Amino acid sequence: MEPAIFLDRDGTLVPDDEHAGNPSRVVLLDGVPASLRRLRDAGYRLVVATNQGGVARGRFTEADVDSVHARVAQLVDSATGLKRTIERFYYCPFHPKGTIAEYSREHPWRKPRPGMLQQAAQDMELDVERSWLVGDSPRDIAAGRAAGLRTILVSRDRTRIAEAAPDYSAASLAEAVELVLRNRDNGTVAAPRIARKKRVRAGKSTGGATATKTGGERLRRSLAELTDEVRALRLRRAETGAIRLAAMGVQLLAIMLAAIAFLNLSDFESFVRWGVGAALVQLITATILLFDRG
Repeated sequence: MEPAIFLDRDGTLVPDDEHAGNPSRVVLLDGVPASLRRLRDAGYRLVVATNQGGVARGRFTEADVDSVHARVAQLVDSATGLKRTIERFYYCPFHPKGTIAEYSREHPWRKPRPGMLQQAAQDMELDVERSWLVGDSPRDIAAGRAAGLRTILVSRDRTRIAEAAPDYSAASLAEAVELVLRNRDNGTVAAPRIARKKRVRAGKSTGGATATKTGGERLRRSLAELTDEVRALRLRRAETGAIRLAAMGVQLLAIMLAAIAFLNLSDFESFVRWGVGAALVQLITATILLFDRG
């Protein structure tokens, strides 16, 4: 297993300003390409993990976020001379105070929660104990700490540094890289077990109005979970390959079958039949993804 550097985006790689959703306005902060090249040359895999609550607030769309990430990747690769300098981009479009209903909720991927980092570590089979989080806000540091990473806050603000309580602080990304390379063999942070995503379990119908109400809630919850899984597949990499496209298509079919199953709670035999079909299709999705690990 290889170590990684988890990087915040806004304020760490690019300016934290009103252009967060506009790919045509993307510029890299000074020293970013050279710093990322040094980390890659030192054997670290690079992953961006960023909150993008502007999606929930209606300021831009997920497609805009993907386009910005594609532009960041292009600028970095052009400057470093490497391919896929930043290996993957993860982001969380949710915000509890959003204006878009689909995204207006809290989510385990949203920093300061560690879900996004844990998902990336699981997807990429990373050595968490030798990995680092580099960001510019206390939320970044809290998420990194919860995921078992060593942390560096990029800031000159003493108040912010005191609030975040990182393992180290740096005035720039270049200085943060120096800290990583100087301290990479000086101890590790114990990492908690990475939580697995919940899987929907088919339940037995008990009949009556109560069962119908419970079934409706289960349908809502299960659809939300399955939709999150599809989103997770898309967020893992902007440059989705043919295998992942196939997996996404099969996953959507699983969602449809699960929905039909829960709509047939009043007919137990139909519920079981559709539920088994959804489970089998889900198994096919997992099998397809085995061919595209890493």
